[in-house]
Amino acid sequence: MSDESSGLGQRAKSLVEQAKQSVGAGETPLATKVGGRAEAVEEALKAFGQGDVDRFLQAFSDDVTWSGPKGENFPGAGNHDGRDAIREAFVRDVERSFASFGFRPDHFLGAPDEDIVVAVGAFTGEGVKGEGQLDAPAVQVWEFDGDEVVAVDIYTDSAAFPGVVTEEEQKEREQEQEEGEGDGEGKGDAEDHDDGGAEAKGDGDGKRDAEAEGDADGEGERRDDDSRGGDGG
Repeated sequence: MSDESSGLGQRAKSLVEQAKQSVGAGETPLATKVGGRAEAVEEALKAFGQGDVDRFLQAFSDDVTWSGPKGENFPGAGNHDGRDAIREAFVRDVERSFASFGFRPDHFLGAPDEDIVVAVGAFTGEGVKGEGQLDAPAVQVWEFDGDEVVAVDIYTDSAAFPGVVTEEEQKEREQEQEEGEGDGEGKGDAEDHDDGGAEAKGDGDGKRDAEAEGDADGEGERRDDDSRGGDGG
């Protein structure tokens, strides 16, 4: 685990502690206690898990800043500005790299003084690369300005992720699949032609055998007649 991801990030830990203290006694507030913003985060995460990307992105302001873990494994790694950048980086990587993907929020914490909601849970899914199910603990910090999300910070161990499928890798995979399907169709056509040729050959051989047998019988009968005619003379 990298130093950057260790402990899910110092700012995340600080915000989690602040959120807990805001409700007293270190208790974890439920989403209903945090208010509408936590519900908005929950709905956005649910929309993403259901594949409704447009509804997920609607939660963000036009100039939202997105900060994800660095490294090759996490989809949309690094920093991105704006909805379109999040779609092209994070969403596209997820679409290429995972058969299923989402974030399971276990707790929502509120820090009203900073207008944030902290979602504590795990990224889950099934990657195209590697084997087994993804279940990586994570913290997401969503910062609000009014009703819009203006910043998202994600803290998780990117090494736990199966890896991102690049656009080039996807094109190569699609090309291999097309070539494989083409080979299968060509082989099937060849087998059909072979079967037809064998059948025609069989028909020809059978016909020639029958004709030969008929000729032999006819010749035999003529010889018998000649023999009987000779005896009679």
